[in-house]
Amino acid sequence: MSEQELTRRNFLGLAGVAAAGAATLGLAGCAPKTDSAHAAGGGTPTSAPATWDEEYDVVVCGAGIAGLAAGICAAREGNGAKVLIVEKDVTPNGNSPFCAGSMLYCDDAEAFGVYLKAMLGDHTPDDVQKAFCEALTENLDWLYELGAKEEWLDIGAPATEPDPAKGAEWPELENWWTYGRIKFKTKDTDGPTHVHTFFEQTAENTENLTIEFSTPMESLVQDPETKTILGVVAGGKTYKANKGVIMCTGGFESDPDMLYNFTGVTGCVPYAGKANTGDGHRACAAVGAGFWHMYGGAQYWTALRNLDNTEFLSTVWNFTKKNLGITVGVSGRRFYMDYDACSCPTSPYAEPGSDIHLNMGYRHGITNFGGMWNHLPLPEVTWFVFDADAMATGEIFTDITDDPVADGWAYEAATIEELAGKIEVPAAELTATVAQWNEFCERGADMAFYRPADTLTPVKTGPFYAMRCVPAMLNTDGGPTRDAQGQILDPFGEPIPHLYSAGEFGSVWGHLYQGTGNVGECAAFGRIAARSALANE
Repeated sequence: MSEQELTRRNFLGLAGVAAAGAATLGLAGCAPKTDSAHAAGGGTPTSAPATWDEEYDVVVCGAGIAGLAAGICAAREGNGAKVLIVEKDVTPNGNSPFCAGSMLYCDDAEAFGVYLKAMLGDHTPDDVQKAFCEALTENLDWLYELGAKEEWLDIGAPATEPDPAKGAEWPELENWWTYGRIKFKTKDTDGPTHVHTFFEQTAENTENLTIEFSTPMESLVQDPETKTILGVVAGGKTYKANKGVIMCTGGFESDPDMLYNFTGVTGCVPYAGKANTGDGHRACAAVGAGFWHMYGGAQYWTALRNLDNTEFLSTVWNFTKKNLGITVGVSGRRFYMDYDACSCPTSPYAEPGSDIHLNMGYRHGITNFGGMWNHLPLPEVTWFVFDADAMATGEIFTDITDDPVADGWAYEAATIEELAGKIEVPAAELTATVAQWNEFCERGADMAFYRPADTLTPVKTGPFYAMRCVPAMLNTDGGPTRDAQGQILDPFGEPIPHLYSAGEFGSVWGHLYQGTGNVGECAAFGRIAARSALANE
């Protein structure tokens, strides 16, 4: 058995245990029981009802970019197939309307596959990576087929050789220049200004495609003998799906229990995805799905909040630079490389060809930890500490407030000891931490966490300030295991018949992540899943 096969089998087995345990412990939640379907996570699936409320060829759960893409593809390529999208919210939602809107694509699947493999390693099987790369080559042409106009789009084309002007997320890796990105222009256009809006408008004008809003997916209906998925229960009604169900219900970023159980973090505040509460995960656990990449996603970093913990300082990620101070835990000590702005799109992530093991900073929440890049669990509360000189620069609050102390954004104190009392950390520890930090600044080298030299700003001029920070995130990527055809697999690697997925619901991004990758995956695997479902008799 190859190392990859062994790794994959062990991973799927462990994922199955996690799924079974989740259902046993009540992770699978509850839905109203009916005579025609089992409740999500509640007991053994039952046979199909004698009479279905409605019947379709393909049912898609979730109306984010992945769900819309899957529904549009199934309806347009299905030779008259009837397609339904059910969405729990009142409008197409999830993370899609709030994302930056850039879509990954490539021209050369083989060349880009080298870069993708360097990012994902063996955490995602090679055949799934290959299918993804091949589907990415369709993304741009597919937008044109759906009616997008060239003048609506801002296209960053893939390069054929290293291009120093191209800002890949992992320029240390081979073939980092081979990806492209597509984004709808936000001005000087007569068309939609966001990819989600484009898909929403396209769906509304696609024949044989119906979207039902305020219709939460409650459970999957499964044949007890063959394990085939027959349909769904949503909004209290049963919907038959003759060819398949495509799960596009996103992540679990707004389910605190799931976040803690799978990532070890409490107190997280997601930027979006308020409707993403793991409904699809529970339903798939109930029908025997295996799970992967549950730790993955754009998570976590310490985001600046007001003292009441009710508002972010910045809603564009967290890219409020912390180069003007340090971040400490409730211990009063620094505990990680606390300069989040290394991930800022306006500055390079790293020098091409440099040693990735020595580079520092955050990239979609992934950070250097002992030379390896991982997601870090972060404390529920941390404090950004800075001084009067930093405040005087005007860089921290910009146009948010003219009086951050009076408006509840920061504590102010004449001394570090007094500041420690206000944020309830040990005064001796905070004093020692600030003193050590100032020594590092004088030396020009952060020997604790290796912050970039140009971010070594001392904290020595009173008055002193502290701002609350919390773990923040954009999305999770974990979910049911998926194969190259978009089929959801059981814990032993076998497909659950007529059950598929796309997007961040069991994403391929299980390790390192390239920005624009989630939207690109939504379109790519939306089509893959739709075409696989349509191929069923």
